[in-house]
Amino acid sequence: MKNRWKRCVALLLAGLVSLSAGAGTQVFGAGQSGQGDTQSPEVNADIQEDTQINADIEEADTDIKANITPVDEQDDVVITEQDKPYLALGANLNAQQRDTVLGLMGIDPARLDDYEVVSVTNEEEHQYLDGYLDASVIGTRALSSVVIVKRDKGDGIRISTKNINYCTVAMYKNALATAGLEDADVIIAGPFPLSGTAALIGAMKAYADMENEEVDTESLDAAMNEIVVTGELNESLGGEAQTEEFIAYVKQKVVEGSLQSKEKIQEAIAEACDKFEITLNENEKERITALMEKIGSLDINLDSLLEQAGSIYDSLKEMESSSGFLSKLAAFFKGLLESILEFFQNLF
Repeated sequence: MKNRWKRCVALLLAGLVSLSAGAGTQVFGAGQSGQGDTQSPEVNADIQEDTQINADIEEADTDIKANITPVDEQDDVVITEQDKPYLALGANLNAQQRDTVLGLMGIDPARLDDYEVVSVTNEEEHQYLDGYLDASVIGTRALSSVVIVKRDKGDGIRISTKNINYCTVAMYKNALATAGLEDADVIIAGPFPLSGTAALIGAMKAYADMENEEVDTESLDAAMNEIVVTGELNESLGGEAQTEEFIAYVKQKVVEGSLQSKEKIQEAIAEACDKFEITLNENEKERITALMEKIGSLDINLDSLLEQAGSIYDSLKEMESSSGFLSKLAAFFKGLLESILEFFQNLF
């Protein structure tokens, strides 16, 4: 009778912990579907015949997750002629392809002369990408195109893509923030589905033209390196991995701590791997380290980085907040469960 009563108490409290963890998830998943990777704390109440009670609640931050706002949602950018946008068109677009791209950008081909236009050549694509991709992957035609418009200070980078099937919005946002682009709306388009890797070149050429400045080749090189490394990680780790957030997190640590030594950067990478539950092979570690050494050598302002790629870093803050709250909630109920079980142990 005593053991049955204790088992009932343990099961009741286990259910209470499970419901509470679920409630915590709903707090952070408000307005969402609620079908995230939520896991309740595991409760294993082992009540033995000799009235010895062993309550073991497994508690780990990585086991308690909340629904995190996706960082790769399109920003629904709309650019009009009144915005005085700048265009960078792939030099190898034929007339039909050019009209298709312009239509995707919301531009009337008949009014093209009203815009500031630069071209991106295949030679430029090879100049910045040959060090990171095989020439056969880059190809022989420049087709990716970009329209960009300056926005108010503090607006950050907002991006929409059309017919881009490899580079994600978050990949572009991360890389463009590295390259120094600030407070701009960007639409990246192809005449048909393509990777869009080289579109970064067009974005920075159009931005430099808009700002009446020269393209910073070192920053652009780092940005191209970043987008290639991120894309390769996306492919090897799979769609479930938070690759863009992982790279953004490491980059923040590098810029924030002014990390330049290989050892310190690898420590930051190891910390990020643990945080995001990502396992890298040695080649991937080396490539990320080399990228971060390059980023660490640039004069990147941390506040500007966090502001320009705001949606990515907001997602990281959300993850930190929800993880901390839920782990505290689990710890509270762990203590509560142990206290109540001790009370009933003393009764019997």
